Amino acid sequence: VRARRSAATMSFKRHLIMSTAVRIFLIYYGEVQDSLSDVQYTDVDYRVVTDAANHVLSLGSPFKRHTFRYTPLLAYLVLPNLLIHPSFGKFIFSLFDILIGVLIKWILLNCYRSNKISIETKLLKLETLNNRNKYLIKRKNEILNSNNEALPPKYIRMAELSAYCWLYNPLTMIIATRGNGDCVSCSLVLLSIYFFLKNDQTNMQHFIAGLFLGLSIHYRLYPVGFCLAFYLASLDKPPATWKDYLGAVLKPNSKQIALVTGTVVALFTTTALFYWLYGYPFLYESLLYHLVRKDTRHNFSLYFYLQYLSSTFEVTIIEKLLTFLPQLVLILMLTVRYGQHRQTLAFGLFAISFVMVTYNPVVTSQYFVWFLSLLPLCVKNFKNIGIRKAVFIPVMWFISQGGWLLPAYLLEFKGWNTFEFIWIQSIVFSSLTY
Repeated sequence: VRARRSAATMSFKRHLIMSTAVRIFLIYYGEVQDSLSDVQYTDVDYRVVTDAANHVLSLGSPFKRHTFRYTPLLAYLVLPNLLIHPSFGKFIFSLFDILIGVLIKWILLNCYRSNKISIETKLLKLETLNNRNKYLIKRKNEILNSNNEALPPKYIRMAELSAYCWLYNPLTMIIATRGNGDCVSCSLVLLSIYFFLKNDQTNMQHFIAGLFLGLSIHYRLYPVGFCLAFYLASLDKPPATWKDYLGAVLKPNSKQIALVTGTVVALFTTTALFYWLYGYPFLYESLLYHLVRKDTRHNFSLYFYLQYLSSTFEVTIIEKLLTFLPQLVLILMLTVRYGQHRQTLAFGLFAISFVMVTYNPVVTSQYFVWFLSLLPLCVKNFKNIGIRKAVFIPVMWFISQGGWLLPAYLLEFKGWNTFEFIWIQSIVFSSLTY
């Protein structure tokens, strides 16, 4: 067993090296494309964040850079762009991208191990009731006290294959190597899942999970939609009635208190620190702006054309409510359905993030990593999907995205009026996504 595990580990390490090499190649390729083509490989926001880091280096506020609407932590991360090399930040984001693949494997191995221990424990308890011999009692106690039971090779292989789905995903590789920092928030979300689902189930473990969850919310607002699911999954037993849900809020257990405390400490500390450093501009640009954002530029969202046509009009409260209501209702339904069980938490978080991206008034390619980073954790939910459908779905997804990119290119770089064609492609893309 040890020899097999060692071989599997070495194989996974080789894949980590290979996927890292691909990302390094893409970063250098981007440098060449930027120097030769009008279509820049580097994300425009990467230059914005680098300019913000320049203000930080001058002991100023990163929010002096117009359109910088992120946490100052992102500007701090790319300070080496100014001190070492302009592409240094891309290497940092690529490291976080690789970390996501490692975390996917760790989380799945932990889930498989937890399920194995749970099943064996139940079986041995039944056997012990019928046959009270010393061996069964001893074996039962070993399982109950051990979190490192050896897994069959097929489970290790499945965890690694799931990680490869991320490590070799061309979309996520390109997004990270273009200089987008959303892989950092995805890493923080996965770290919170990893600590939350560990077999120990201690209060400290839930507190650490809360810290990473709070940091991820500070970095990007979207993980706030995961809070209720984490909270319900911390219950000792799933709620069955509305009274149980009410009791979970009014009478939280120690794990829920630890989780909430960790989340609040991380979120409040970072927010208070940067508010003290940069004042209201930080609060508005990094947090409040995203709640009232109205982007009239072309994007994948179904709502973009509506926002473009109504850019000169004041949006009413009813219109805003109708825009966010479908998203809110679906998130609550998914949370109640899948968030209250630890075994289905990962799938619940994937479904929630998918809904948030799909129904968001602004949708760009980097938003896709929010749910793509959680998709490999749901491999057991798609085991009956079939190879043909598993290949057909992503192929059609990429084709529909390419169909959107063509009129978008003609609009942005050739100046053609293709707004209606982009809107039609957004409808097609969203329909295929559903």
